[in-house]
Parts: sequence; structure tokens; C-alpha cells
Amino acid sequence: MCYLPLYRFVCEDCGNEESLLLKINSQVPPCEKCGGSLSKQITNISSFGCSSGSESCGSCSGGSCSTCGN
Repeated sequence: MCYLPLYRFVCEDCGNEESLLLKINSQVPPCEKCGGSLSKQITNISSFGCSSGSESCGSCSGGSCSTCGN
């Protein structure tokens, strides 16, 4: 299982706000609205789980992996 942190970004050029799931070492993409530079903001949402292989949370109704144990 891997975890993708949810980051909140604000464009330095146009002020557009975006939330992106990115690996910690991933390069930040440009603003999808104007192509400008995105600045990371502090957020309380830490991460979302994803699975590799045969494990999946697709049938989980709780909205978090702690609900189904994955």
C-alpha cells in the first residue's frame, strides 16, 4: 500500500486554487488554468491510501482505509 499526500496549491499568477494528490518527491505541475507556478499551502488532510497488486479499497463504504482495515 502506498500513501499519496493531498496538497493544496494556489497559483502565484492567477490565484487559482487546486488540490492535488502527489507523491512526496513528485514535481509540482503548472496551474491548469493559466500555466503559472503553484505554491504549496498548509492543509489538514494528510493522505489517501492506494493499493498495488490485488488489494483494493474499491468496495469500502467508510471512505477511509481504517474502516475496512486496508
